Amino acid sequence: MKHLLSLSKHHTRPTLFFLKLMLVFYVVFFLCRLLFLQIYSHEFDDLTWLQTMYALLKGALFFDTSITLVFLGIPFLISYLPWRWCVSQRYLSFITWYSFVVLCVFVFLLAADLLYFGLVHRHAGHEVGATLNSSAMAMVGIAFSEYWLQLLVMVVVVFLGAKLWGKWMLPQQKKVVHQNLSWLSIPVFVSMFLLILLGMRGGVTSKPIQAIFAYDEGPMEQGHLALNGAFSILHGLKKSTMHTPQFMSKEDAIATSQLLFASSRDAYPDANYPLMRQRDGLQQADKPNVVILLLESWDSAFVDFARITEGKMPFGVTPNYDALVKEGRFYANFYANGQRSIDGISSVIAGIPTVPGAGYLGEGIEVNTMGWLPKLAKAQGYSTAFMQSSYRASFYLDKISALAGFDTYMGAEDLRPSAHQDAITPDWGGWDYDLFNKAQHWFEAQQQPFFGMLFTASTHTPWQLPDKRWEKFAPTGDQEKLLNTMYYTDWVLGEFFKKVKSSAFANNTIFLILGDHVSGLAKNPTTLEQHHIPLLMLGPGIQAGVDNTLAGQLDLIPTLMDLAGWSGRYASMGTSLLEQHTQRGILITRDDMVGRVENGALLMHNLKRTVKFEGDASRQADMEHKLQAQVQLLMDSLEHNTLMSTKVHAESFD
Repeated sequence: MKHLLSLSKHHTRPTLFFLKLMLVFYVVFFLCRLLFLQIYSHEFDDLTWLQTMYALLKGALFFDTSITLVFLGIPFLISYLPWRWCVSQRYLSFITWYSFVVLCVFVFLLAADLLYFGLVHRHAGHEVGATLNSSAMAMVGIAFSEYWLQLLVMVVVVFLGAKLWGKWMLPQQKKVVHQNLSWLSIPVFVSMFLLILLGMRGGVTSKPIQAIFAYDEGPMEQGHLALNGAFSILHGLKKSTMHTPQFMSKEDAIATSQLLFASSRDAYPDANYPLMRQRDGLQQADKPNVVILLLESWDSAFVDFARITEGKMPFGVTPNYDALVKEGRFYANFYANGQRSIDGISSVIAGIPTVPGAGYLGEGIEVNTMGWLPKLAKAQGYSTAFMQSSYRASFYLDKISALAGFDTYMGAEDLRPSAHQDAITPDWGGWDYDLFNKAQHWFEAQQQPFFGMLFTASTHTPWQLPDKRWEKFAPTGDQEKLLNTMYYTDWVLGEFFKKVKSSAFANNTIFLILGDHVSGLAKNPTTLEQHHIPLLMLGPGIQAGVDNTLAGQLDLIPTLMDLAGWSGRYASMGTSLLEQHTQRGILITRDDMVGRVENGALLMHNLKRTVKFEGDASRQADMEHKLQAQVQLLMDSLEHNTLMSTKVHAESFD
């Protein structure tokens, strides 16, 4: 009996010691959720009291426990091994300070996620790893230039916290007598191992817990509250393996999807490539030049003409854009596929949406043969160029552009010296004026027809300006800073189109001006408003006016083919805006969810169930079936490289 008691004492103190450490982590996560509820209370207005309590409990039991044990579980388990050093004062002191470092990292991630949620209305996730891989130095620069005060507060908190931690959390200075463990040590160790493993995995489940588990029941807002930022960010850093969901037979997925894209000008030439279409273009005597202006964070919530169309007061920051609207066709019901720049780029140049589990361009899916828009343009005899204000390597676009078929690629490094000679070098690399100025010279030097795509950066956080003449609003908050940079980029647009109108290509060029995604700074936006961007089309054959057709970025490739009179094969998951479609709908992606939008209805799905539905309930089952068919077919095509036949592009350049 004495031996059993001594064994119990041997394990009691380390157990209580680690439980004390765990409790601190739980308290920090709980306080963060309370702060989350306070700051973004409007996001959770529709949650009942029971749903709120359930989300808090679920978050603590599963997500907090899992991410904490991932870092503390093994040190905890070691204390049950039959060696003296495993329960020594030195070992436990080391684990105490190790836990403090982990806690500080968690607090930093929670704070970053709290700020990020205000921009995109969701937790940070997979995009963190992609951004760090492609734009790490830019992100570091932004952190120190724009959030230096928060970082300073964090340093002070860490310093004071270390003082308190050393006083309260270090184990008592007691002599630990090593006991010769009996046979009971084996089942005790195994039991603790199983408990820790279950905590890390999120319970008895076939697959380890992931961020998507937060959304497997209840409304979407409940999932936001249950999930914590540290868990979401750290899991987002992991590379995921693509797994094609099996909602239905492949034949049903193909038939349903092809019906959604049905057009009298399209044919499906190869059954092995069910998303590849052959389109016969509308005949034109001369092929027009095509220029796409992809504007960073260009948001319908802040574009004056869009606001006026919706009956809202304008901010007065887009006068040049508003003047252009009178000359072209403005799509007031247009939406971005995702909430990141790479989502918009993927949709525009490849016609492929970002969907949960499929990854991003630059992270692997680009190895597939795709229906690249620039390659399609080259097949029509166009010279092609991609130019951006950001650094050349941003989003791996220096690599992606060549793969996609752009002959010329330029980034911030190619825009110097700057026309803003006395200005700082912006964190993202270059100023939008320099980008448009460089593009203007390139267009003038080209033999027509040409295809160009410009991607701006000045309206990206931290919203920097070359000088104060564009400071229309006092830069007291993020919204005011955004409006000022929109005012600057709008001026750039005005200067660019002044030159265009006197150029040799003025009367034979189609311009598409759209945002890559929303800014995230609109107050209390709905799910759909978090994707609402303007599209303006200018050029020969384009009738001026406001068009309320429901449309999205995925519709641009077939639309351009019709506008420019192109024929060829492509694999866009969209439909031409020049055609009437009874099945018209768009795909949007956010969090680990994908949605389908139709006129008067929205459905969000997490690849397991419908998380949110708005509209006539009788439409839900049909919309869910359409969405599942599209996602299943797309992911199957990506998994098996059956988006486009490799023969298509090879034959185009013979």
